[in-house]
Amino acid sequence: MSILQGLESMFGGHPQPSAQSDAAAQEGGAPSQQQLQEMLGHMDPQHLQQIFSQAAQQMNPQEYAQHVAPGAGGTDPLGSLGSGGLRTVATTLLQHLGGSAGGGGIGAMLSHIPGLQTTDPNQMNSSDVAKIAQYAQQNHPDAFGRAAAQIGQQQPGLLPSFIGNAGLAIGAAALASHFMKNIH
Repeated sequence: MSILQGLESMFGGHPQPSAQSDAAAQEGGAPSQQQLQEMLGHMDPQHLQQIFSQAAQQMNPQEYAQHVAPGAGGTDPLGSLGSGGLRTVATTLLQHLGGSAGGGGIGAMLSHIPGLQTTDPNQMNSSDVAKIAQYAQQNHPDAFGRAAAQIGQQQPGLLPSFIGNAGLAIGAAALASHFMKNIH
């Protein structure tokens, strides 16, 4: 499978089948999370951070809020990650927001998020993580981008629930552009 076909598959496009993707389908499915991790893992982390930071800036805040808010549209994408995945997303977001907090610290930053029940990632529910993710996307897109890049490189299966279809589409377009520039 080509890199572009892999990106399209991972991010919801409609690639042309290849012999390798046909074999993967016969063995039980679509391109794997491992293939996505390999693609993202070969990217320069700083470039990937830039891509996801730009995606955060381009995503419609209301659409993103609807994506991550538990119960919106009858879904709970962050809640579907289970406690381990949810904790990973929360910890990664808090880690990168901490670098954006400036002199006031992360606690002061998080105190501005209405309805946040806890700042302990081990005790956060999907609503708390959604609130922090929305806050980061709207107010600290660089921290959001760093978090998305880290999640994408370390646990790509969590990325769709975290950044949503719009973020994936924007990221996929930027990634495809990156790979096209390197091909020519």
